[in-house]
Amino acid sequence: MASTYSLSELTLVKATPEQAIVTNKNSFIEWGTHLSLEQYLSRESILASFPFTSENFTVWVLVPRSTPETTTNILSSCETFARPALIITSSLQKQNCYSIASVFTPPEHRKNGYASYMMELLGKKLKENFHEVGFSFLYSDVGPVFYSRNGWKVFEHREIQFNIENENFNNITSDTINVTQLSYSDIEEITKYDCSLIEKEIDFNSNKYKVVALPTFECFEWTFARSKFYAKVKDLKEPNIWGAKATNKGNKVIGFVIWNYDFNDNVLQILRIRSPDTNTTKLLIQQAKLCASYCNSKKITVWNPDLKLFTETNIIEGGELIERTKSLPSLAWYNNKSSSKDEVEWILNENYAWC
Repeated sequence: MASTYSLSELTLVKATPEQAIVTNKNSFIEWGTHLSLEQYLSRESILASFPFTSENFTVWVLVPRSTPETTTNILSSCETFARPALIITSSLQKQNCYSIASVFTPPEHRKNGYASYMMELLGKKLKENFHEVGFSFLYSDVGPVFYSRNGWKVFEHREIQFNIENENFNNITSDTINVTQLSYSDIEEITKYDCSLIEKEIDFNSNKYKVVALPTFECFEWTFARSKFYAKVKDLKEPNIWGAKATNKGNKVIGFVIWNYDFNDNVLQILRIRSPDTNTTKLLIQQAKLCASYCNSKKITVWNPDLKLFTETNIIEGGELIERTKSLPSLAWYNNKSSSKDEVEWILNENYAWC
């Protein structure tokens, strides 16, 4: 029977390498679906080698204060990823933010308040550095209440779903727009272009603080590695198309879409979409549908899209707008001048930010 500790006996520390390995072994029962333990540990090792994680990644463990380096009494754990962000008020501030993932309590330690206490301590640690770290966010699979109690308030969580199984793929063309597919080597240039535009397009005329976790190449690279790993495990052909771009007659990029492959649920996930109008959106979504069909994906998802770009013909011909019940985007704001969710606008609350 597992020992029970009072919360006053516990502390939150950065995991040692040995503790980090134990947290992965522990969480296998939760997130190792479709994998053996060896495969799961291999996946985590591979993902940890990318710049998105290797330079900006921390594993946190809740442990007894008396034995902070224990590998046998890890009561709860989580991970944080430092990533570049923008905070917009009357001016533009470049800061870091943190995304939080893999919040896990081993079954034998549950029902003791450990995970809640861990999140309380983590929130305090992150807020202490609010001059360098403006906010943190996570994606809740346990509903809106648990994380909200410790400061992570749920934001918009709608998505558009396109069912591919009955798609007839009517050919959509344009005389003024050319759409081409994006290979892996194209993504870095597209993401740099996107980030530069985000800064230029910021509207400072608002009473709200605005925050955005930047869609940098590193976070896409990390996400693509997950897809490639599962393709290898399932003995599937590794994807070589990761999106599409739209250009005008002068060959200037006017829009793009970047996607990822969920080979467990057969879903093509649109991670980021930029489009100037509904016509361009149609053309980009058509490319996603064609690629999804080729890869035997049954569905396409788009998180929190700008609905002005999807208003034509029943959400761009066949899409359905729903509210998600999993991966609820939740954000904690660390600026002492404002603590209200209603005073903060989360810009580009899209799937690329998930981890």
